[in-house]
Amino acid sequence: MADDWYETVYENKHESINEFIKRKQVTGRSERTLNAYSRILKKFYHEEFPELKPEDTEVHHIEDYVMRLAQRDLSQNTKRRYLESLSAFFSYAMKRPRFEKITGNPAAVVLEEIPKQVRDRPDCATWENGRQIIHNISDPRDKTVATVLAKTGCRLTEALEIQMGDLMLEEGFIRLRKRKGGKQTVVPIDQETIKAIQRFQFIRNGRGTDYLFVSIRGERVSKTSVQRAVKNAAEEAGIMEPGEDRFHKKFTPHTYRTVFTTLMRNQGMPDHILRYIRGDSNDETMDIYTRVDRSQAREQYLDCIKTLEL
Repeated sequence: MADDWYETVYENKHESINEFIKRKQVTGRSERTLNAYSRILKKFYHEEFPELKPEDTEVHHIEDYVMRLAQRDLSQNTKRRYLESLSAFFSYAMKRPRFEKITGNPAAVVLEEIPKQVRDRPDCATWENGRQIIHNISDPRDKTVATVLAKTGCRLTEALEIQMGDLMLEEGFIRLRKRKGGKQTVVPIDQETIKAIQRFQFIRNGRGTDYLFVSIRGERVSKTSVQRAVKNAAEEAGIMEPGEDRFHKKFTPHTYRTVFTTLMRNQGMPDHILRYIRGDSNDETMDIYTRVDRSQAREQYLDCIKTLEL
C-alpha cells in the first residue's frame, strides 16, 4: 500500500486515529476493513462532530450519532457496522498508555443496545435450485465461477481473486487468498470441481494476467458480470421472478454461500472445519484448524459435498 495512497485515503486530523489505522494496516487488516475504519472515523470527527476530540467523546455523542443514522433510514446492521469501527478505535486506544486521556469506549456501550438483525434464509436457497441455475448458465467462465461458489461456499470477491498459482488440482485444493480479515486459506474441492476448472482452462484467454477468471479483454472479471449471469439463469430456470427484489425470493452469487453452509451442516460436517472452509474471520477457529490434518479435512469434505451433475 503506497504512502501517497495512504495519505489521500486515511488522513485524519486526529493523530491518534491516524496511528490506529497505520497499526491495523501493519497487523494485516484487509484493505476493505481499513477503508471502513478510515471512512467512518473521518465522517464522525470531520463532519458529524467537527469540534469534538476523541478523548472528549462520551456516550451521549454516540447516541446522537445513532439518532442521525436512524433519520437516514439506515438498517440496524448498518448502524452496528458504523459503531463497530468507532468501538475498534476506542478499544485500541484504551490499551495504549500514550493515549492516557482516552479511558473508555463509549461506542461499545451503545453497540450493546443495538441488536443484530439476522435475515431469514432465502426460500430459494436449496442445493437443487443452485444446481439448476448452474446448468442454465451458458458462459463457461461464469458457470465455473458459480461451481466454485457452490462447492466451497466462498464469497464472490474471493473466487474472483483466485490466481493460476492458487490451483492445487492434483492435491484437490484451491487457495483463497483474500478472505475476510485479510486471511488466506487452502480449501478442499472435489473431482467434479477439478474437472470443471480444467475444462475452463482449455478455453481461458488470460494471457498477461495470473487471474483464473478473466474478461474478454484479459482482465480480472467483474462481480457485476457474474451477478448478472446468475440472475439471468435463475430467471430462466423459473427459480426467481424477473425484477424480484425481496431478499427471501432472490438468488444471487452470495446465496451459494448459504446453500453450501446448509448442505454441509445437514451432512454433519464438524463446525470448526466448516468455519475454516467458509473463511469466517475467527482467530480461535483458525487455531483449531491448524491442529487438523489437511487430508482428513478433505475426507470430511468429500463425505459431505454433493454433485452438481455437470
